[in-house]
Amino acid sequence: MRTLIKICGLTTLEDALAAAEAGADYLGFIFAPGSPRLLAPEEARRIVEKLPPEVKKVGVFRDHPLADVRRIMEFCGLDIVQLHGGETLRTANVLALEYEVWKALPYTSPAVFAESLKFRAFTLLADSDKRGGSCNWSLARLTARGRRLFLAGGISQDNAAHAVETVCPAGLDICSGAEKSPGIKDHEKIISIINQIRTADRIQEEIHEKHAL
Repeated sequence: MRTLIKICGLTTLEDALAAAEAGADYLGFIFAPGSPRLLAPEEARRIVEKLPPEVKKVGVFRDHPLADVRRIMEFCGLDIVQLHGGETLRTANVLALEYEVWKALPYTSPAVFAESLKFRAFTLLADSDKRGGSCNWSLARLTARGRRLFLAGGISQDNAAHAVETVCPAGLDICSGAEKSPGIKDHEKIISIINQIRTADRIQEEIHEKHAL
């Protein structure tokens, strides 16, 4: 019943260490051009080298050439590839020979199910679309019943516990909801969100135990 937690869009060592200390399981670094949280590989490497080994480091890519993904992953010492664009199943399969792969999809319409089935072997990340549309939690919940799914898109202090209770995902991906400004994290928000998630986990565990009696 433990919900996994990823803090994404990290750009400083201070923020990455604070997220790890607060209990994050995954730390995300964005290499997608145009993102306000874009991080140079050289800076990502300097941060990753100083992080606890037990925390998994995720590289977020959007329609990068395979060679660039491999080069950045190896150079930075990252553990997981998150594909956040229109990457094909072939690309995911090739990268899966070397790394754990997550595939982000815009959970905004029922059509996403057909796309998600192509990536049945991978962890899915249910996000909003590129235009800022809302992630459909009902669709995400249906997928989470039979797949390893992380819920993203606007997770914050206001809805983290509700997300756990409503969607029952394997994990939550928190980015802008834990920031002061794009790329700069608010440590108090990180702690608050993680505490809320852990409280929701305990409540869900108690509910399941009662139903099992």
